[in-house]
Amino acid sequence: MKSDKIKTPKAPVKNTSFLDSISQAPIQIPKKQEPSKGKFKRSGQLTDQILKYSYHKDSSLQTSIFDTLTDIDQTKITESGIKREEIVEGVKLTPSEQKIIDCLCKMLHNKSQTKNPEAENYYTGNESLEMTPWGDKEEQTPAPKLSFTLYELTKEYKGENEISGKDQQNVKTILTDLDNRRFLFNYKEILPKKDGGRYETTIQTFRKLIEIIKLSVTEYDPNDNQVSIKEDTVILLNPIFRRQIDTKYILYPEDINKRTIIAYGSHNISEITLRLRDYLMREISSKRYEPEISLDKLYYLLSEKWMKESRKKKVKEYTDKAIETVKAMGLLLDFEIKKGYRGDPKIIFHLNKDWE
Repeated sequence: MKSDKIKTPKAPVKNTSFLDSISQAPIQIPKKQEPSKGKFKRSGQLTDQILKYSYHKDSSLQTSIFDTLTDIDQTKITESGIKREEIVEGVKLTPSEQKIIDCLCKMLHNKSQTKNPEAENYYTGNESLEMTPWGDKEEQTPAPKLSFTLYELTKEYKGENEISGKDQQNVKTILTDLDNRRFLFNYKEILPKKDGGRYETTIQTFRKLIEIIKLSVTEYDPNDNQVSIKEDTVILLNPIFRRQIDTKYILYPEDINKRTIIAYGSHNISEITLRLRDYLMREISSKRYEPEISLDKLYYLLSEKWMKESRKKKVKEYTDKAIETVKAMGLLLDFEIKKGYRGDPKIIFHLNKDWE
């Protein structure tokens, strides 16, 4: 049965749940936001890894992941100090890290050659690319490299023109923390053949998402006097930032961070809100305008960690705020809650196919 409008709180509050907050008020379709001047591509493969989750409620099933890895990756994980039972597949990011990744994807688009997908320098940034092993056969593939100032990145991160030194220091800390982390990538890249067949490349590797290289340029005059010091940050990106980006990508508005901040009402956007936003954007990109998913699976997708900690009530509360946000952004028009074929509730989203 179709639900009426859900009243979602301005911030998560106690005794409020996603299912119990139904009112009799008519549904209000949000006004269409002004489109940004441009868009940028974010790798569909990267988005899939960020949204990846495990629905296994028995945590013991996770221990088998280690045994499926290559000897090289097992050694890397052992040396990193990560316990076997803590290994999860995919890119698990904090909200701040997710915002940074959005910024880096935008920079990669704006600072790269994006016209010729056949060229080796397609989506490789504004620095000399590096070749790195990738896939089950460890074939060499280009890894993008970006050069930018910390001020430039912080402006993108904050969605504002005026930033402080404290803001820049905060972004520097987020970058440094992200540089110290490694993730387990495990997926297949599919390339169709003209005869109807396909090529499949297995990607299984444990590595960084970004690697920071500090670059300092000092200028001297003819008399060997120091004139200025220009400090840029150079970052080597994981190949997944560009893998199959010519055919598998999601278009993001250039002001996506600013839009999300405004719709959420704060810079401190929750992980659940960012994941719901990206999930719905992926569905729109795939032309699935009425996607459906069981409520329980949705909660795992939005916060696997909290669900495994039996904090479902908290997930529901934050999901309320996330729904309010994507409605304010114009992504979500309406939704229905129905019983699935097993009797469990499922949610059907009605997305704005004209969203820009």
